[in-house]
Amino acid sequence: MSPNLDIEHRVIMSADVVGSTALYESVGDERAQQIVADCFETVKSSCSEHKGHVIAEVGDELMAVFSDTTEAASAASDIHANLNEKYKDDDDRNIRMRIGLHYGPAPAGGQLLMSETSKIAKWAASNAKPEQTLATGSVIDELPRLYRAVARYVDDETWNFVSLEHFELHEIIWDVESITAYNGEQPLRDAQSYKTVEFSYGGASVVLDTARPVISIGRGSGNDLVVKKDLVSRQHLSAQFSRGRCTITDNSTNGTVIIMDDGERFELKRDSFRLMGSGTIVPGHAEDEKLDFVINFRCE
Repeated sequence: MSPNLDIEHRVIMSADVVGSTALYESVGDERAQQIVADCFETVKSSCSEHKGHVIAEVGDELMAVFSDTTEAASAASDIHANLNEKYKDDDDRNIRMRIGLHYGPAPAGGQLLMSETSKIAKWAASNAKPEQTLATGSVIDELPRLYRAVARYVDDETWNFVSLEHFELHEIIWDVESITAYNGEQPLRDAQSYKTVEFSYGGASVVLDTARPVISIGRGSGNDLVVKKDLVSRQHLSAQFSRGRCTITDNSTNGTVIIMDDGERFELKRDSFRLMGSGTIVPGHAEDEKLDFVINFRCE
C-alpha cells in the first residue's frame, strides 16, 4: 500500500506582510514588532472564524491550514478587507498582506511545514501583489461555482525550476471596487451605482442584483447566460454585483470587447471592467463587432 494513501488533503495558506523592512526602518524595531503582532492577531482571528488554524509564525510570515477550500478563500478575503478597514486612515500602519493558497496532501505533525503543499502555497504568496490572494488551480477546482465565477486567471507559472513543474495561478477577488481594467484606470462616469444590471442574448435575459450577485456567461450549458458560438469559451465571462456596481471579468482565450452606447470601446483579455450605463458585449472577437452573438447589457 502506498504511504500517501493515508495522507489527507488540506488547504495551506501562506501570508506575509508587505513592506515590513520599510516599516521597521520608518518606525523602529519595537513599534514595528507591535504593529506586525497586531496584524497577525487580525489574521489569526479571520482564520479561526473560518475553521482554520495557524501552524507557524516566522518573522513577518504566517502559515495556516484549512480543511475546506471555501473557508480558506473566505478567510483570505476577510483578512484583506479587515486590514484595509483597520488601517485605512493610519499612514503609519498601512499594513497590507500578500496571500497564497494551495490544496494538496498535508502530512501530519511537523512534516506539514516542510511539505510540498506548504512550499507551493508560499511560492504562490511570493507571486501575489499587495492585498492580493493567488490560489493554485487545485484550490479553484475545489471551490463552489460562486467563487470560481469571480476568480481571475493570472498565469501559468513554473514553481520548481529543477523539475520544471508548473501551476496555474488565479486571483481570488476580494474587493470588486478595487478592480481596474482598462490601462489601470476607471472611466470617471462609473462613480454612480445601480440597483440592477440586465444581460440579454437571443431572447434570454438574466438580471444581476443583491439577490443574485454572481453570474457566468459562456458556451457551456451550465452558464447562467449561454452563448453557443465557436469563438466563445466554455466559461467566457463572469459578472459580480457589489455595492451597486457590476464588474465583469474575462476568463476566455479570445478576449471580449465592450462597446458603450456612445461608441466608446474597451477590450479585455483575462482582465476586469466595471460596467456603467448600457451597451453591448462581444465575447470572443476583437476585430468585427457586427456579429450575431452580441450580448446587450443595461444598468438601471
